[in-house]
Amino acid sequence: MTNAALLIVNPSSGRELAAENALRIEASLRTRHEDVEVVTTQGDGDAERAAATAAASGRGTVFVAGGDGTVNEAVNGVAGVGALGQIRFGIIPLGTGNDFATGLGIPADVDGALEVLARERELRVDLGKVNGRVFINTSGGGYIAEVSVVVTPQLKTIAGRLAYLIGGAQAMWDYEPVSATITAEPGALRLGLKLYAFAVCNSRLIGGGRLIAPSAIIDDGLLDVCLIEGMTAVEFLALARKVADGDHVDDPRVRYLQASSIVIDLEPEAWINTDGEVLRARRCEYTVLPGAATFLCGEAPFSKAQQTL
Repeated sequence: MTNAALLIVNPSSGRELAAENALRIEASLRTRHEDVEVVTTQGDGDAERAAATAAASGRGTVFVAGGDGTVNEAVNGVAGVGALGQIRFGIIPLGTGNDFATGLGIPADVDGALEVLARERELRVDLGKVNGRVFINTSGGGYIAEVSVVVTPQLKTIAGRLAYLIGGAQAMWDYEPVSATITAEPGALRLGLKLYAFAVCNSRLIGGGRLIAPSAIIDDGLLDVCLIEGMTAVEFLALARKVADGDHVDDPRVRYLQASSIVIDLEPEAWINTDGEVLRARRCEYTVLPGAATFLCGEAPFSKAQQTL
């Protein structure tokens, strides 16, 4: 692994703070890296292509100044050229939610994040994979993904984390639960349910700090799965209030399990959100890739090492 690095700056992340902080971030990284290439994204796929090129050219670290979606692109770029074992990732969390960065113990402010990254503490973490694409944090479907369709970049810029509340209210009243067949390993669990929402999680948080998977550990070799059965919008609103503290998993209409792989077949086709990347799917095939990626981290509150302290 070389000391050369790539810095990916997404000027559209969160409240659009990346551009004004880019020079300060670059200057900090240059104190520790012999060569820092800077790429500013302009659209979808730019971060993925830049990370793939950096990995192929032998750079050892990819830094991302952006949100979970930009990190997702960068990791997929490196995975696509088969170089996950050769690269480590560092996050300067400038997105709206920054949920995965929180799980790594990286502060939300630029100076705090740079201070943590400068310590160069590394952690090998799991990745999830769905239909050929890897993800770092969470893949959600049903109502969870419908919210993502409504929460546009423009709304995130204006409202910050409140965008998820605004988008959630807008999506809730028109959403209809979908039929789903779920098959999970280990244990060969098979369920047929009407689902209001589901989340397949590598880490614990979703939507800017909501504790959707309170038992998830980012390096335990398992995915945490939360299945929320069909109900009325009013009933779901009451349940959603419990998600902030993770109290929803005790509700009888919620099924919570851990699995190394899970297949969710949907009828009809539905929106799926994977680290902010939204697509439509009828069949979602999930697997976990244990210890597949290396991230620079702080105390990493959602890791096995921290849980034993």
